[in-house]
Amino acid sequence: MAMSTFSGSGLGVPASTANFTDTATGTYTGYKYLTLTSSGTVTIDRAGTCDMLIIGGGGSGGASGSGAGGGGAGGHLELTGVYLPAGTLTCVVGVGGAAISHGGGNNTSSGKNGVPSSVNGQYFSPGGGGGNTNTFTYNTTPSYANGGNNGGSGGGAAYGASGGVLTGGSGVSGLGFAGGNATSAGHGGGGGAGAVGGNGVAAPGTSGGAGKSSSITGSAVTRAGGGGPTAAGAGGSGGGGAGGSTATAGTANTGSGGGGGTATSGAGGSGVIIIRVVV
Repeated sequence: MAMSTFSGSGLGVPASTANFTDTATGTYTGYKYLTLTSSGTVTIDRAGTCDMLIIGGGGSGGASGSGAGGGGAGGHLELTGVYLPAGTLTCVVGVGGAAISHGGGNNTSSGKNGVPSSVNGQYFSPGGGGGNTNTFTYNTTPSYANGGNNGGSGGGAAYGASGGVLTGGSGVSGLGFAGGNATSAGHGGGGGAGAVGGNGVAAPGTSGGAGKSSSITGSAVTRAGGGGPTAAGAGGSGGGGAGGSTATAGTANTGSGGGGGTATSGAGGSGVIIIRVVV
């Protein structure tokens, strides 16, 4: 599933500005914009170029009685001068990864990846990677470490005393950052669109990676923060969920990752699509 990250110049398409007929979410000097907080359509009556922000759904944190990593943010894809054809275009706003309950004892549940967001099947931004948990062999100690899931931004890794993968999940270059690594002191934070997730530290835990700012609506707004791991790790700026016994979800329509939980993890925040045209 290819992701378009190019400028509209030099593509052999008309240089005129696109126009949508849907009721604008807002206007400011020289522009109007449409914000989609759930999947739907946009009607383009004049083909041409526009600017877009597309953020995938955030990953959920892992859940384990002995700790888990935070979920990674969905990809933060900002495009300028890209072409949209005339017609009714389908827009998919990705949902966040579902919250997870570990079920007690030595049961563990890794976080779920968020769902990609897309516009007209042309422009895609991936969902964030789920935070991971340590695992136990035959429901007994010792535990083994697991790396975070890959995604737009990667999920945080979880530490286990008997070895295993300690690295956070990978992010997609230009769209997000890697999740934090696990250490003997703690679990990794989910990656954010603006920074890597923190590596594991002792309680109160590390933080999720910072989100990224966009001014597509006329004022700077930070979105797509990574989720914090267990031991009360803070979520990254831009809406990342905090880790804890019952972790918190990533903020809706920011694509932020959910926090890792010792009982229940935080769900990933849903994504968002914003289309801006010149008026």
